[in-house]
Amino acid sequence: MPAASTERYIERRDRQRKVLFLIALLLFLSFVASTLFGDAGLLMNMQVKTEYQQLIEERDELETKNAQLRQEIQALKTSPRKIEAIGRAEYGFGRPGEVIFYFPPKEEEPVLKYDPAQSPEGRSP
Repeated sequence: MPAASTERYIERRDRQRKVLFLIALLLFLSFVASTLFGDAGLLMNMQVKTEYQQLIEERDELETKNAQLRQEIQALKTSPRKIEAIGRAEYGFGRPGEVIFYFPPKEEEPVLKYDPAQSPEGRSP
């Protein structure tokens, strides 16, 4: 009888080890999944970093554009030549006594396509 009870004890111990191993494995996998895919997971962290870099680049572009616009505003406030150039270019203004000529925009000529049937070599008699 001691051999049978020993075998049952070994089977029970092996079964407990398997159950404990499965529980530990499930806990580990849930920890890995939450670390990777959770709200504060690695994938979300990478996505937030990428978005942050894009926002920094956009901010830098906007700061550069703002600086250019400030320079243009300052030039318009202080330079009569700048105002005159804009008036001439955009509104067609001129100085007193000047004659302004307006030419309509040149229309592009249609592109002629090669048709072998219309060329002298391509025609059949």
